[in-house]
Amino acid sequence: MNEQRKILRVFQLVARLRGPFGCIKEDVARDFGVSTRTIERYFELLSDLGFDIVRQGKAFRIPPRARSDFDAEDLFVFSLEEAAIIRGALLNCSSAAPLQKTILDKLYALTDLDELSETFYKQSIATSISRIRTAIREKRQVILRTYHSISRDTATDRLVEPIRFYYFYRYFLAYEPASKKVKQFKTERIGGVEISDAPVTHESEYGLQRIDVFGLSGEQPIMVKLCLSRRAALLLGEEFPDAELHLVKRGRHTWFEGPVYQLEGVGRFVMGLLGEVEVVEPEVLNEYINKRLIQYKKMKR
Repeated sequence: MNEQRKILRVFQLVARLRGPFGCIKEDVARDFGVSTRTIERYFELLSDLGFDIVRQGKAFRIPPRARSDFDAEDLFVFSLEEAAIIRGALLNCSSAAPLQKTILDKLYALTDLDELSETFYKQSIATSISRIRTAIREKRQVILRTYHSISRDTATDRLVEPIRFYYFYRYFLAYEPASKKVKQFKTERIGGVEISDAPVTHESEYGLQRIDVFGLSGEQPIMVKLCLSRRAALLLGEEFPDAELHLVKRGRHTWFEGPVYQLEGVGRFVMGLLGEVEVVEPEVLNEYINKRLIQYKKMKR
């Protein structure tokens, strides 16, 4: 079963559990064409994500919550299943393509979500995003629980002062008092978020950090010009969708012309497509790539 179908079934299960009579595991298993144990695993997943599932006789359900439990602005949203249906209908309807972005922008403006994001379908990530947004609004510090750092290969708690999100809530910038630096964090690597009672105290040290299309942050932009093969241009657009804003077609070639804030991101892309990407400028990027290739050759020896 593909991942999209699994996700849809989880949404359908949530809808049934929210119904006035709930649902019986055996009935759902029969309707979905899966085993009862599979439905039990779905229940465990929903419980881990924070859903309160109670048993009433043979049926299971998610108890309804009173409207008074929510702020008014939190009520004017689509359910996860509604959002999944809307998104699927738009993305699978070729005739709607010219209007997709306009429609999605309006939908997410109404639901207080600024951009379309895959993280919308992951309850744990959505919860982390919501808490970070609250902390930004209230200017409070947060603790990122078991944040997995690729560079350090560790999973530790990190106290930070969140600043702003970038690129469909996939990344955000935050000041880390321990290192006295503004750093980039990826929402998918957060185990959980705890909002601290402590207010932010380092706003004067935030600077003007930005994130480039390759996901790396910095203050001073480095202008990059790449000449791409057709395949390289397609892969760049697929792997880094925001790079399409900087693609220019000239004759038989496509050019990337835009700013980056560190060489590592664009360097990894170029090295992954050697022979299909020409670095026109800056020369420092060629030097960076040559240095990494020399290091690789030494390691192989």
